[in-house]
Amino acid sequence: MRILVTGGAGFIGSHLAKRLLEAGHKVIVVDDLSTGSRDNVPEGAELLVLDLSRPESLSRLPDDVAAVCHLAAQSAGAVSAEQPYYDLMANAGSTLLLSRWCLERGIGRFVYASSMAVYGDEVESPVGEDARCVPKSYYGASKLAAEHVLRLAAPEGLNVTVFRIFTAYGPGQNLRNLKQGMVSIYLAYLLRGVAVPVTGSLDRFRDLIYVDDVVEAWRRAVETRATPRLVYNLGTGRGTTVRELLQALARACDLPADHPVEELPGSPSDQFGLFADVSAVSFDLDVAPPTRLEDGLQRMVSWATAGVASRVTSAMLCLYGPGNASWVSRSARGMRTTPSSNSTIRPSKPASA
Repeated sequence: MRILVTGGAGFIGSHLAKRLLEAGHKVIVVDDLSTGSRDNVPEGAELLVLDLSRPESLSRLPDDVAAVCHLAAQSAGAVSAEQPYYDLMANAGSTLLLSRWCLERGIGRFVYASSMAVYGDEVESPVGEDARCVPKSYYGASKLAAEHVLRLAAPEGLNVTVFRIFTAYGPGQNLRNLKQGMVSIYLAYLLRGVAVPVTGSLDRFRDLIYVDDVVEAWRRAVETRATPRLVYNLGTGRGTTVRELLQALARACDLPADHPVEELPGSPSDQFGLFADVSAVSFDLDVAPPTRLEDGLQRMVSWATAGVASRVTSAMLCLYGPGNASWVSRSARGMRTTPSSNSTIRPSKPASA
């Protein structure tokens, strides 16, 4: 099957493209490379550099595809708050354009990456797909708007599956992007051995799902002509607090579990915590039990340390500036460092607020 994967130069999209290629499919990656990288596109996939929020881009897409996996998005919370119009067009606008493009060409299969952000905080965990959605952020609102677009397209002949992805993590996450990806942001600081800045309460919690588990569910969905439900949660069914995540990451990095944290004020648009009811996706797509958090984090740390010279050094230069290039490079090569006295920031209060 020939499959279009938008956002295929990004974290989850590149993993999905690789998994589909391994399954024998032909893959065309579409990405504007605003946050993704050419280096992430797996060998064997074709790359088209396009911004799908622009109507003129669709004329350059190949017509001979059997399915579309739409992961291209603006997903950074900070960017969403700063540029809500851009966020809406990148997420809902591109979905409207691409779904109409599919209907006009008779492309019947469409799998979409939504987010736990659509739920907001007005629900209890485990949250089911039928729960009331009251987003707290422009990002969540844009994802919910895209879902509504696809609900309208479904009766017109588009076989749609929407995955509300909870907090994905794993190898390939961008350690240089300190605005997106809770696990990767914390890991970037831990690998240097310095205090980790945390915005908001350490008691906040997330449903952390390993990237391989995400893309396997996607593969199963796209290879199915239609799924019994339109919307599925994609998580593990377990909540992990920020405190627990930091301790688990520290252990994976051979650092003390009480590694120092700099507590910062939270954002009004940040969800306090949710974990998913995954019974529907488990039953309908027969997905395997999720990867244990400890195992997933260890794989991620092993990946990060294997490429430390190119990844962590760049991330730390973003943090500390080019004037510290030689110091950062030496520290990155050593990796298992302890916090230096001039870089450690101790919590100003107990790690409970």
